[in-house]
Amino acid sequence: MDLESLIGGRWSALLGGFAVALGVLFLARYSIEAGLLGPRARITLGALLSLALFGAGEFMRRRDRQEAMPTLMSADIPGILTGAGAVGAFGTVYAAYALYGFVGPAVAFVGLTILGIASLLLSAVHGPKLAALGLIGAYASPLLVSSQEPNPVAFAAHILVVTAAVMGVARIRRWRWLAIGGIAGSTGLALLLLTIPTLTVWVTLGILLVALLVVHVASLVAGIEARPDPLEDRPSARLAIGAVLGIVLVGVLAILIWDTQVPLLLVVSVLAALLVAAGGIWPALSPIAPLSAVLIVVALMSLRIDFPEIAGITSGLDIREGLLAPDVGGFVRSALLLAVPSVLLAVFLGLRAAATAPRAAGRLSVALSAIIVLTMAVIYLSIAPFETHVPTGLAALALAAMMVGLTEKFGRARPDDWSAAAPAWLAVGAVALAGLAVAILLTRQWMPLGFAVTAAGACQVHGRRPVPALGWLAVVLALLAASGLYFNAPFSADAIGATPFFNRLIVIIALPAALLIGGGLALRGSGGRRPGELVIAFGLALAGLFVALELRHFIAGGDIAGARFGLIDMATQSIAALGFSIGLQWAARRSDASVFPLASLVVGALGIAAMVIGLILFFNPFLSQATVGEGRVFNLLLPGYLIPGLLAALTGYLAPATRPRWYRIGYGATGAVLLFIYVSLMVRHGFQGGRVGFLRSTSDAEIWAYSVAWLIMGGCTLALGLVARSLALRAASAAVISLTVAKVFLIDMSALTGALRAFSFIGLGVSLMVIGRFYQRLLLRSGHRSGE
Repeated sequence: MDLESLIGGRWSALLGGFAVALGVLFLARYSIEAGLLGPRARITLGALLSLALFGAGEFMRRRDRQEAMPTLMSADIPGILTGAGAVGAFGTVYAAYALYGFVGPAVAFVGLTILGIASLLLSAVHGPKLAALGLIGAYASPLLVSSQEPNPVAFAAHILVVTAAVMGVARIRRWRWLAIGGIAGSTGLALLLLTIPTLTVWVTLGILLVALLVVHVASLVAGIEARPDPLEDRPSARLAIGAVLGIVLVGVLAILIWDTQVPLLLVVSVLAALLVAAGGIWPALSPIAPLSAVLIVVALMSLRIDFPEIAGITSGLDIREGLLAPDVGGFVRSALLLAVPSVLLAVFLGLRAAATAPRAAGRLSVALSAIIVLTMAVIYLSIAPFETHVPTGLAALALAAMMVGLTEKFGRARPDDWSAAAPAWLAVGAVALAGLAVAILLTRQWMPLGFAVTAAGACQVHGRRPVPALGWLAVVLALLAASGLYFNAPFSADAIGATPFFNRLIVIIALPAALLIGGGLALRGSGGRRPGELVIAFGLALAGLFVALELRHFIAGGDIAGARFGLIDMATQSIAALGFSIGLQWAARRSDASVFPLASLVVGALGIAAMVIGLILFFNPFLSQATVGEGRVFNLLLPGYLIPGLLAALTGYLAPATRPRWYRIGYGATGAVLLFIYVSLMVRHGFQGGRVGFLRSTSDAEIWAYSVAWLIMGGCTLALGLVARSLALRAASAAVISLTVAKVFLIDMSALTGALRAFSFIGLGVSLMVIGRFYQRLLLRSGHRSGE
């Protein structure tokens, strides 16, 4: 467009409309300030002026059409005049209500609504600006009119009529922005409807939500999205799905707020069934089918188990004293009323789409599985939470068998398509129901094994139907298997038996651990890498716990929780952690699964922490004053410090270079400290007997003996380091010898007297010279290695 057309054809029209609007406002202001017109005259004049602008706009539109005048959408003079008339009409009605009180809230509300709808309808011929004006005016009118006794029926009718007009114009003119505005406006006003505290609002809102769903589907999907016969998968209708999400949001909030049962059952049952039906009829709407499960589950959680009180016969006192049984049958019937219609529709429509529309069938199967599994879970938790309940467990098993049958039936619809989602999701539902049945039917001792069997089954099913959700379901089941240990704690002797190593801990922990590790490996091999390794991790954690508890069971004579935890327990657990870490390293070298090296690091860190905190600090008999036994060689110091120290040092020495530096240094240093403590405490045991605590007095001979023992230990460590060419061992020997030198000069010099002090220094000097001479000769023989 050239400059002349721009200025003369567009800008002049826009400025002219703006100038007319300002002139009308100035004229109205002047008439009010000068007192020329009274209130009634002003309202009358405003109404006449609005009608005149409407008439002028329509007259010019028809004349322009007859004369084939070109339309400039941003400067359409008929549209500008009609828009000005709409603004004037809105202002007139609102002024008559709010400023002068000529009309009541009901009349103002209806008038503003009619003006909004009229603007929307006129926008079909006058353009989008008038549509935007009508959209804002129609949805804002309830906010402009207040009432002491709001009428929910009238409010809901306003929302429905306005939304139908908006969505109809949006479909006719293909204005996506207007449809988005209608969805947002209807959702916002529906939420506002929840704030009206009347008895009829629940039924009204329920009917409104169903009607809005029909309006949105009719305007955004019907006649637009294809319904091929046979069905075929189509791209998702995102705008329609967004509209349904708004309806579900309002529905969920309404359920949480409602305190009534019958409207809840009817509305949610119908709305959920409509979601499934729409998802099955139009493949583009199939993603909304699982939303039905959200509505149903939230409604189920809000249901109450009532007591069948009879007027004049029963009372609240009967309920409190347990004389009146809860109406479980009524609760179950209500739950079935909510779930069964959607389940039947999902089965029928899913089978209809299974052969030719696998994605749509998969989404319907998600809805079917979620509704059945979650409904059973809520029923169980409401009737007998965390208790054995045979009828509910048998019902879950029966439903699991039904889901297996449906899996086979859906699978036969596409026999060669192993990636079809519908059979896989139904298999997920079958596995979940089986796991739920296990939890309901079995006692707490069998619960971990039941969940582990179910998790392993899910891993095996993943090999045939590699749906990602199966892997993560296996992770959840593995977590449930591990958490089942909580219900078995504190593992009393009566519950698990007193036989060492052959007791019920095998059933409670060992078998679940083996099943989870095997299932995780199978899951990882079939493509579920991350969930597979998580399942393996749960299995490894249970395996480590089994070893620890069995050792504790053996030491404590079956009383795992009651017996006192002491040095021997800490030493045994530390040895078990060391062995477990070594086993995990062995598994890591023979498998490419990252969970094994990671688990070995975790167990290694826990083992180091246990030895440092437990053996060196808390259970150290020198600090705790506990007895270690009278045996000269075979006492608690042998399993408490010698064996863990040797194993820790060996673990650090044999650790491959791929292990982190902290791992190798941590184990080596911890092993060295444990061996040093062993040598020192054995010296003290030789002088003090079974009690080696620091509160007992120390003789000169004992002080001198420490120096001798430490020198021997340092010399042996040095020799071993030179032979093995280990810098770490040589560094450890240097630390021990340095500590000995410091002790001789700082302690022996002041604490010892007479010949012992002399022998201490003479022995130290001779030992250092021997060690130095020995070190020199070895370096001379090694030649080129002397630079290490």
